[in-house]
Amino acid sequence: MVAIEDFANTLQAAQAGHEWAVATLFDALQPPLLRFLRWQEPSVAEDLAAETWLALAERIGSFEGGEEQFRAWVFVIARRRLADHRRRGARRKTGPVDMHLLESVAHPEDPAELVVEKLSAEEAIARMTAALPPDQAEVLMLRVVGGLSVDECAEVMGKRPGAVRVLQHRALRRLARELGSRSIVEV
Repeated sequence: MVAIEDFANTLQAAQAGHEWAVATLFDALQPPLLRFLRWQEPSVAEDLAAETWLALAERIGSFEGGEEQFRAWVFVIARRRLADHRRRGARRKTGPVDMHLLESVAHPEDPAELVVEKLSAEEAIARMTAALPPDQAEVLMLRVVGGLSVDECAEVMGKRPGAVRVLQHRALRRLARELGSRSIVEV
């Protein structure tokens, strides 16, 4: 283990942002840090060390203590980065899947067509709701997109069924005017 000459002044300079001080700390601590991380996770040791130094850089201004406490603090940060890495890996656990299994669960429609259809529907909804007052837009969204009956729509909105029918009729007439169509489609 390499001792850091005049640790207190080096730490103070590093906290002030002096590059030479940060380089001194890095030169003294990077080799043992990498050895520790390679022992734990050889394939990502350098990435974890980089994450450790980034976290250290963010918090070094608040560190108080001597060289031993500083070394311990660096390794505590490294262990936390290691634990975070392992948690992420556990959540993203994947394994190879036989192609025949994927074919059996594939959707029969072309994904590109589904995306275009969805975008077209979203665009239509956006145009429809932009042209209507909020209560009329809500009625049409519940009736057309939600597939609710007039009675169900009335219950959701806290209105009487007659009021829902009136709002729907006005919404459809307004859309017909806005879109330049003379026919009103009943929902």
